[in-house]
Amino acid sequence: FSRSSPSLSLFYILHLTFVPYPPIPARGWTHLPSLRASSGTVNKPSNCAGCLQRLSSNKPFLRCAFQSSGFALGDGSLAHACGVSYHTDCFRVGPPFTTRLRKGQGLVFPRVRHWGTFIGEKCTVRAVVGRELSLSSDADLLRFERMRLIDMAHAWAVSTHVKYQQKLTAIRRFEAAYGFTFLRSAPLSSPPGTADIPLMWLQESYALRSSTRGSDHHTVSMGTVRQLRSAASQFLCWEMMLQHPLETMLDQQQHLVTVPCRATDALSFTLFTKGMTGRIGTDSTPSTPLLFRHIYYMDRLFLQNFLASNSGLSRRRWALAGLANCILWLGWLRSSELFGLTFGDLEVIHPSDGPLHDLPPGLGMVLLRLLPQTKSNRTSTADVVMAHDTLSGLSPGLWARRVALALEESACWPSQHPGPIFSEPDGSCWSSYFFRHNFLYPSLRRLQADGDMFLRPFTGSGSSIEDKFWSLHSYRRGARTHAGRTGSYNGVASRKATTPQIYEHGRWRRRRSGEAIDVQYNDWTYFDRLPITLQCL
Repeated sequence: FSRSSPSLSLFYILHLTFVPYPPIPARGWTHLPSLRASSGTVNKPSNCAGCLQRLSSNKPFLRCAFQSSGFALGDGSLAHACGVSYHTDCFRVGPPFTTRLRKGQGLVFPRVRHWGTFIGEKCTVRAVVGRELSLSSDADLLRFERMRLIDMAHAWAVSTHVKYQQKLTAIRRFEAAYGFTFLRSAPLSSPPGTADIPLMWLQESYALRSSTRGSDHHTVSMGTVRQLRSAASQFLCWEMMLQHPLETMLDQQQHLVTVPCRATDALSFTLFTKGMTGRIGTDSTPSTPLLFRHIYYMDRLFLQNFLASNSGLSRRRWALAGLANCILWLGWLRSSELFGLTFGDLEVIHPSDGPLHDLPPGLGMVLLRLLPQTKSNRTSTADVVMAHDTLSGLSPGLWARRVALALEESACWPSQHPGPIFSEPDGSCWSSYFFRHNFLYPSLRRLQADGDMFLRPFTGSGSSIEDKFWSLHSYRRGARTHAGRTGSYNGVASRKATTPQIYEHGRWRRRRSGEAIDVQYNDWTYFDRLPITLQCL
C-alpha cells in the first residue's frame, strides 16, 4: 500500500490481502503486530507496535500480558512471546470500519493510563486458531480482533473513562502510600480462546456489509448484526441442554442459567455488544408512509386489471393483490403475518349475515385469526376484525370473494382449504419483495408519472420510490397516521379514531399479562371493534 491509499478496497469485501511486515498502514490504521513466527517476534518490547516509535512515559500505553513470555497452544506447542505494546492512541482502526460518533470516537482505544490485563490481538488470535500466524487470512483476524477490543472498551462512555481514571489514580496512590496492592491483574497462563471471540469477529465482519435497503449503500445496523448472536445462541442453547440436561435452565428473565454459561451470555460478549452498538447504532430509516389516495388508486387499478383479465391465472393474481392491499391498510399486518395466512385463517361475514353475529343489518366483516390459540379454536374471538366494506370505498370482503371466484370455488369462502392464500400455482408463497416489485412499485410509478405531488420528489439514487418504500411497513405507518386525523375521502367524512380504538385494533400482538389491569379486563365485541376500519380508514 502507498501512503496515499484511501482505504483497503479488498477489505470491503472481507478478503484482505496479506502484506509483509512492516506495511505502510492505510488511512486511519496503525501497524499490526508482526506475523513472523519462525524465529520469534520482531516487535520490540520497548517500542509501540502501532507507530513503531519508542514507548514514552508521557503517553499512556498498553502492554500485552504475554509480551515477554509465551504460552501453550492447543496442540501442546509453545507460542512465542509477542513483544507487543501500544500507545493507547496508536491502538486504532480505519476504513472500512466506521463510526457514527463524533471525532472518530469508537475507532480508537480510550486514552486510559490505568487498565486491567491487556492481551494484544496477536496473542488472542493465536490462542483461538491454535497455531502461530503465517497465513494471509490471519491479517484479517488481527484487524477484527483489534476492532473487537476497541468495541469492548467503549462499552463505557468516554466521559466515564475520564471519571474512572481519576479514581483509579487515587487508588494507585493509596496503594503506593501504604505499600500493598489490592487491585491486582489476573495471572493468566494463556489468552482466552473460547467460542465467544470468533463469534464477535463474525459480527465485526458482518457489520461491514452494505444494507440492501435501496441504493444508499449504508452498512447494516446493529439490529441486523445481532441476529447472528441470536442464531448462535439458539444452537448453543440446544447443545448445552443435551450436554448438561440437569444443569441448564431458563430464569424468569429468560436467561439461560448454567455452568458453564453459553458463549453468547459471557460478560465479554455483553461488553462487546454494548460498545459495538454505540459505534454503529441501532437506528434504521423507516419506510415512508403511504397515503390513503395511494391505497385507493391501487384498489381501483387492481380492480380494473382484474375485470380486464382474460385468464384465470391473471384474475387470481390481481384479486390476491387487491386483497393484500386492503388487508395491509386496514389490518396493520406485518408482511410475514399477511403472507402466512391460510384459507382457514380468514372468514368473511356477508353484510346480509351481520345480524347472526350481533351486527346491524347491512354490516359485514372480515375476520383474521393469527395467533395459535385462535387458529386452533374457531369459537375464539378473531385477532383482527375489519369491516366488509369501509365508508371510504375499500372492500376486503369483496376482494376475498373475487379471489374465491378466481379460484373457481363456490361463492362460499373455502375455509376448509389448507393452503396459503397468497401463493403461486407452483406452490411458492408470496413475500414482501414479490408484492412490492410486482404491484406496489409499478403502481406508485404510474401515480408519480400522473403528477402525484407526494411522489414527485422520489427520484434518483437514494431517493427513488424503491428507496423510500423499502418495506410494507409503509402501509402500517400510513394507516396509523390516517386513523389519527379527520378528513373527507371520496366524498365521505372520515372520523378520527380514539386512542382506545387504535390500541384495541393492534392489541392482539400484546401479551395480556403485560397490560394494565383495567385494560386486561376489556373485552370488546365485534361491533365495538368495527368502527375504526369502517369510519376511520
